[in-house]
Amino acid sequence: MSSESAAVVPLHGRQTYRPDLQSIARGQLAQARAAKGLSYEDFAHLLSTMLGWPVRPDTVRAWETDSVPPGDVLVAAELIVRQTPRSLTDGEPHDALTQIVGDQFADLAGVFASRSEFQAKLSPSELLDDAREIRACGLSLNLLCQTYSEARLREIIEDGTSLRCLFLKPDGRYIAEREKEEGYPAGRLSALTAMNLTILQERVYDRLSPAAQGRLEIGVYDEPIRFNVLLIDGQLCVAQPYLPDVRGVDSPTFLIRKRRVSGGLYATFDQIFSTLWERRLDQ
Repeated sequence: MSSESAAVVPLHGRQTYRPDLQSIARGQLAQARAAKGLSYEDFAHLLSTMLGWPVRPDTVRAWETDSVPPGDVLVAAELIVRQTPRSLTDGEPHDALTQIVGDQFADLAGVFASRSEFQAKLSPSELLDDAREIRACGLSLNLLCQTYSEARLREIIEDGTSLRCLFLKPDGRYIAEREKEEGYPAGRLSALTAMNLTILQERVYDRLSPAAQGRLEIGVYDEPIRFNVLLIDGQLCVAQPYLPDVRGVDSPTFLIRKRRVSGGLYATFDQIFSTLWERRLDQ
């Protein structure tokens, strides 16, 4: 083949060339549906969710064969291709920004201005009564030791719930620093934490049956405190940051539900607890 016969002729330079945009649009829609492996019925349902107006399966079929899909339908189809399987099946409309945020923070289920606002929406009993595994780390762990019945705590442990609690060391360096940061007199937070440790040890652990005692573990750590973390059944997390000059009870509270095999916010707080637990001190 000669170089002359192999030359590429730029069609866009010819005035007579007109791309078949209608055919391209039909093909784009058909490719979007095929990329997700969806039937006409399922694709029509998703388009209806995205667009906010009803789309019939036979209309989708027509758009792919002999009529022209509208521009908003093509945009919706492109977003469907880009979305994850989770967002396609939860029955809620999603735009591009929602998808980006949802993919990054898929397990963030709620944000509350303070712990009291959170507990007004979800009580300790609702959180803990049916739990089979509870892990908690923070400062004084008041949610477990002050707002949840010690009798009920003994009951769920006797029934099989395992509980690990990690307190900031009452006579340690970092609880003293936190007292200064929150503006408390020296020893105020230390006394509260020591009291909660006593409650858990004497009024819960010591009153458990020998078999149940093995399901309650208590530890302390002496490190800069950054979060209060409550993990339930490997699926639910309640987390609070410790902010400068702000009491823990007044800090924002995050409710996190694990929705990923790996990664995500739940995994981050799970790692925080696990690392602190591994470095816990002898009481």
